[in-house]
Amino acid sequence: MLKMKWLRIMMISNHYKSMGKPSAFCWRELVTLLAVLFLVPLSAAQAEGILDIYQQAIKNDPAYQGAQFSHDASKETLAQARSAFLPKISAEGAYTGTHQNVGRSDNTSYTPGSSSYPTTEYSVSLIQPLFNKSSLSNLFRAQAKVKGADMELEAARQDLIVRVTKVYLGVLAARDKLNLAQTEEASIRMQYELAYSKYSLGLARKTDYLDAKARLAEVRANRIAAESALDGALQALREVTGKKAASLAPLRSDLPLKRPEPGEADAWIAAAVKQNPAIEVQRQSVEMALQEYKRQVAGHYPVLNLEAKYSNIDTQGTLFGGGYEAGTSNVLVRLNFPIFEGGVVNSRSREAYNLYQASLQEQERQLRALQKETRAAYHGVLDAMERVAALREAVEAQELLVQAKQDGYRSGLYILVAVLDAQRDLTRGRQDYATARYDYVMNSLRLKKAAGTLAEGDMVTVQGWLEDSK
Repeated sequence: MLKMKWLRIMMISNHYKSMGKPSAFCWRELVTLLAVLFLVPLSAAQAEGILDIYQQAIKNDPAYQGAQFSHDASKETLAQARSAFLPKISAEGAYTGTHQNVGRSDNTSYTPGSSSYPTTEYSVSLIQPLFNKSSLSNLFRAQAKVKGADMELEAARQDLIVRVTKVYLGVLAARDKLNLAQTEEASIRMQYELAYSKYSLGLARKTDYLDAKARLAEVRANRIAAESALDGALQALREVTGKKAASLAPLRSDLPLKRPEPGEADAWIAAAVKQNPAIEVQRQSVEMALQEYKRQVAGHYPVLNLEAKYSNIDTQGTLFGGGYEAGTSNVLVRLNFPIFEGGVVNSRSREAYNLYQASLQEQERQLRALQKETRAAYHGVLDAMERVAALREAVEAQELLVQAKQDGYRSGLYILVAVLDAQRDLTRGRQDYATARYDYVMNSLRLKKAAGTLAEGDMVTVQGWLEDSK
């Protein structure tokens, strides 16, 4: 990186030498460019690394926090399903005040007059399920839901790692683009100053001056767009962390490029099919759909319960005079055998079966998509490695070409537009080179995410690829 900066300084110096004594305006341009190249990176010593951003996202990302709450809520379904096998105990009490007024009676048991008396009643009942096929299927369904929730949380954690890396590298890419746009604008401005000076002295054609003027307006527009893109990238990072990001540490210039291990796409695909958390979530969804189908079919099965009840009544009077207190205990085994319920059980069973088949098809769709995604990520790593190597050589060659065309322009060998085109090609080459490096990092993480092996340790690895890593 230092070598690249030095080459830019030498290129600027050569421009000024060709122009003779620089104007005050040119000196300001030189100072501005030097500040961009040197003063800004000095703050990288206090730059935040990707681990810092990840720790902020763990605490503040709404999507991940929501996944955690959903995971905790799903655990309760298992406790609710287990409750169907435990006894249900209830108590009931009543206090009744009775007022009786007998005006005339032909029955000797009733005496005319009025009386008031209280009655106290209470009862305790217990129901212990002995057999309920529907409850058993519901328990298995809840167990599958809890397993699926665990995998959903794991998938959310791995997704957070990828999202954090994506937005982090997005900021770096936007910052690179802005720095390159600023550098190109300063360089084109010097070309413009040189063309204008020569044109004013009658040493250059007007077309050279106009070409430089048009290109300067173009690169200025690109720089403005790059500033806007950087702001958008910073906002995307803030969306994940909930905080305004400070200066971010860039990738090292000597980014290590390693081929994936194992070195075959089919091995990665097999691992993905076996342990990818998103696929495991779908497998548990299939199991839930199967158990729901069994639960609906269980509507044809009998239900067997053990029931016990004790009741007590204490009354201070009756219609026949006098009161009494009595306690009653009942124990019974109740069998409920459904015979016909209007066809609703059959209808619900068919509905659940079709939903089960739909979940199987969704599982197959996700498996095929995962295989495609894993293969693409594997080849993406290899392609990025080759592109990084090729583009590095292209940038080095283009830098020499720009210098040669600048020298040729001063000697009259090239027209100015050739120099401007070479400068533009160099800027694009540098952008493509930076993009290829970021693609290598992202595809490496996407490959591990597809295989289900992405972990915080991979964030530590990426942190080690950053300059001034903590």
